[in-house]
Amino acid sequence: MGIRPAAIGHVGLVANDVDRLVDFYCKILGMEVSDWMTFPEASPYSKGAWIRCNTEHHVMSIFGLKDGADGSSERKGQPGTWSNEKDKRTAAAGLHHIAFELSDFEDLRRAAVLCREENVEIQGTRKGGPGSQLRIYFWDPEDNLIELFWAMDQIGWDGATRKYAPVEEIDIETFDIEGWIRAKGSAFTYVAVNHPVEN
Repeated sequence: MGIRPAAIGHVGLVANDVDRLVDFYCKILGMEVSDWMTFPEASPYSKGAWIRCNTEHHVMSIFGLKDGADGSSERKGQPGTWSNEKDKRTAAAGLHHIAFELSDFEDLRRAAVLCREENVEIQGTRKGGPGSQLRIYFWDPEDNLIELFWAMDQIGWDGATRKYAPVEEIDIETFDIEGWIRAKGSAFTYVAVNHPVEN
């Protein structure tokens, strides 16, 4: 039995001109930028924007390709860029990933187990970055990158976002969820339904 998502969470795009695309979504669809992030030197992306239309930290993420990025990266660490001898995935303008929200952290753990059981290669399991959600990435059979996530930040009445921690790989099996919830803070309350934590 699979892991049933609670909702489609967000869509990631790769843009040749990230500023122009963000401007379009903000002007035409009235979205707002939650955060910008600069990517590391080795990434094929220059910077990214995380934009919203409701209280979710982001409903879209848009990554700008660096000038001359040809998608030939051999690194496995960056979503959407991967190649090896039998399979090629490259960075190009267009769809980057589709993200589905899960109901709780245990679903995220079960998803990692299911991927291993079904021989679905996990691209990464991460925390940190804009939105601060816990997440897992893998590809479907048509090479679409899938993100499953849980516990994304919400935007309050003041429109402010939290300072996000750097993106880090995590071991989902041994991850200290109680410590992470404490660090997430009292503003994030629904996580305690499934994971009560002593203050």
